[in-house]
Formats: sequence, C-alpha cells, structure tokens
Amino acid sequence: MEDRFGLKLLVGSVLFFELCHSVASCDAIYYFTITLAGVPELDKAANSYGISLLAVFETIITALVQGFFVYRIRLLSGRWHISFVCCVLGFLRLLGGMGVAAEGFLDIPLEPDYFHLQDTYGWLITSALFLGAVLDVLITSSLCYYIRQLYTPYNLPKSEELIHRLITFTIQTGLITSVMSVAVVIAFQTMMHNFVWLALYTFLAKLYSNSLLVSLNVRPHNRASVRAPSPNSWDTIPSRCASPNLTMQITRTVEDDGHLLTGGAQKGRHLQVPEKAVYNPTASNMV
Repeated sequence: MEDRFGLKLLVGSVLFFELCHSVASCDAIYYFTITLAGVPELDKAANSYGISLLAVFETIITALVQGFFVYRIRLLSGRWHISFVCCVLGFLRLLGGMGVAAEGFLDIPLEPDYFHLQDTYGWLITSALFLGAVLDVLITSSLCYYIRQLYTPYNLPKSEELIHRLITFTIQTGLITSVMSVAVVIAFQTMMHNFVWLALYTFLAKLYSNSLLVSLNVRPHNRASVRAPSPNSWDTIPSRCASPNLTMQITRTVEDDGHLLTGGAQKGRHLQVPEKAVYNPTASNMV
C-alpha cells in the first residue's frame, strides 16, 4: 500500500532532524572532551552551541513523533477530546523545549558562569521533560484502550493476535520514552552540576525517532499476518467512490449452544449472525 505524501514528508523530516541532532551531539562531545581538555575546572564552560542545538533538534523530533501518535489516536477514536488534551500538552512541551534552547543560546556569551543556565532555568528543563513523560503515558494508555476496542467476539484468531501484538508494542515504545524522560529529570535534579543528565538526554531524541520508524516498518508484517485469502478483492474498489470508507455487510453462520434460543427452539440450530465491517484506507495505512 502506497504511503501518503504527508507521511513520507514526516519521515523525511524526522530523518533530517536526526542527522542534525547527531552532528550537534558530536560537536558537544568533541567540545567537552577535546577542546576543554586541560582547562581548570572553574574556567570550563558549562554550555556550548552544540548543547543548545541539541535542545532545538530534540524538541522538534519529539513534537513530530508525538504528533504522529496523537493523530493515530484521532483515527482510532474518531473523537477529538483526548487528541485535544494531547495537543495541548505537546504544545507546552514544544514551548518549554524551545525556551530552554533560547536561554541556552543567550547563556553562551556569559560562559564560564558555572552552570548558571542549569541553576536559573532548571525548573524549565524539568517541566519540559516532565510534560513529555506525562504525554507519553497518556498517548500509550489511549492507544492501548482504543486498540482494545477493536476486539469483537467474531475476530479471527490472526486478528486477535494482531491486536495483542499492537497493544504490547504500544506499551513498549511508550514506556521506553517516558522512562528515559523521567531518568533525565532524576539525573538533572540530583546531579545538576555535571553532564550525566546530558548524556541521557542525548539518547531521548533517538528513542523517539526509532519508535516512529519501527511502528511504520512493522506495518507490512502486521498486514501479512491477517491478509485475506483474496487480497486482490480490495483492488476492485472504484476510484470514483464518493466515500473514503467501504462498508461491507458480512453474515456468519454459528451453531447455538442452547442458551441464546428462546421458546421451542432446539439446541444445535444454526443462526445467521450479521456483522458490518468498515474499511478505512486512511486508518489501515497507519497500522
């Protein structure tokens, strides 16, 4: 199935900012391990352009990835209330991250000032990371809930397996980013005057981008596991169809066990159980 242009643009943007983030990480590592080697401790700068750029690119990558998963919530739920709350938290996370980056650039000419940025704006760094962790938990729990709603008593075994796999995968990807955000906050609050927290923070953007790419790359495997015997039947959908959804009426024959029948019906009678399946190409392209 061909991906939409918007999804391709999202992936391209994340990969571009990931490249920029890697370059900034290398610059920060080189600056603190090579350039400042041999400099007296009190004369060492606690900030650089590489660190400030890390905040910029990490914030952008986090916003793009979290926005993608919020869009998934919107598709699965069909409602805006949870998505709106997630958008508000994501916007606050974006403002906080950009605020930290802006203060970082303003602090560079003042170096060496012995961790002035961390001491003065530590609350902003902590708030931004904490909001990101809360948003990750909300996104994960919402996706798990709405994926679980896809289950019906008439699911085929492979469909049930796919639902369980999606829930497990969602918990794993959401848990690792939220735990890393909390770990950065703990390291920052307990060891503010060293760069242990910065080492953990450098990995945060990598975790977000990889969670996006893995969730997209696993789609062919998920589709293959539940593919119908006649996959070409989907190709017969006319392109001029006015509605983006294809609704099918399906009837299953099930054998009653004697509990559902009333009156004089006998056990073992076969019932015709109607079902309605809605195929949404936009939603299926995200799974």
